[in-house]
Amino acid sequence: MIFIIVTTAILIYAFLIEPYLLSVTHLNLYFNDLPLNFENIKIAQISDIHFTRFTRLHYKVLDTLAKEKPDITVITGDFVNESLKITCKDFCKSIAEKSKYTLAVPGNWDHKVNDFSYFIKSISETGISLLVNSSTVLSKNGDRIFIAGTDDPYRKYADLKKTFRNIPQDAFVILLAHCPDIIYDATKYKPQLVLSGHTHGGQVKIPFIKALYVPSKFGTRFLCGLFKIKNSYLYVNRGIGTSHLPIRFFSPPEITVITLHSKKSF
Repeated sequence: MIFIIVTTAILIYAFLIEPYLLSVTHLNLYFNDLPLNFENIKIAQISDIHFTRFTRLHYKVLDTLAKEKPDITVITGDFVNESLKITCKDFCKSIAEKSKYTLAVPGNWDHKVNDFSYFIKSISETGISLLVNSSTVLSKNGDRIFIAGTDDPYRKYADLKKTFRNIPQDAFVILLAHCPDIIYDATKYKPQLVLSGHTHGGQVKIPFIKALYVPSKFGTRFLCGLFKIKNSYLYVNRGIGTSHLPIRFFSPPEITVITLHSKKSF
């Protein structure tokens, strides 16, 4: 009887509670070469939306963005679960309204949409700049930073050479790439910051045991959180959605809020 009660409680928590317990992670990162006019710039990272329907979690995401007031919002892939719904577009429009700049890259699930070109067009119509092996530049009082974004690395669609072709070698670069598996290849291009998702932080983790499944060739090496690889920071976001099963256990959904600082200002 005790076993049945405990199991039932765990399932209720994993299916009905933790998937909606949005966590906000705040980070301050310091760089020698951040242009001074971008001091204190705030970036909100959302990942792995896996949108199926509008829930209270999505309202929490929008409320968090309204409260945090990021200068830039980035979405690191996996907008959908195979189909792009009108309500997903509505959610994306609401996200884009919360920041001056909203940029994103596609993930592996986004390629499951029947017409990927339709997916690109639809997301772009929401006010989000979708980067697919390309980059854009943000300017402020003469200073510049570059936001680069690859297509999905997990399915081998990423092309770093194409992504960086219009970026000067001495530029300050934030790279968006859905899967963190790209990190060792990416460091050859010397981005200061790489933002990824894809792993869901394992999505289901048993206490004192590693995550049951992580879709990465590195296993749990880049499960979630902040890493320093050579001279590049990597942050792997746990995402807000779920894939395969609508369940989370010891890996709650996450928004990351990263504030960039110049060491020159200290």
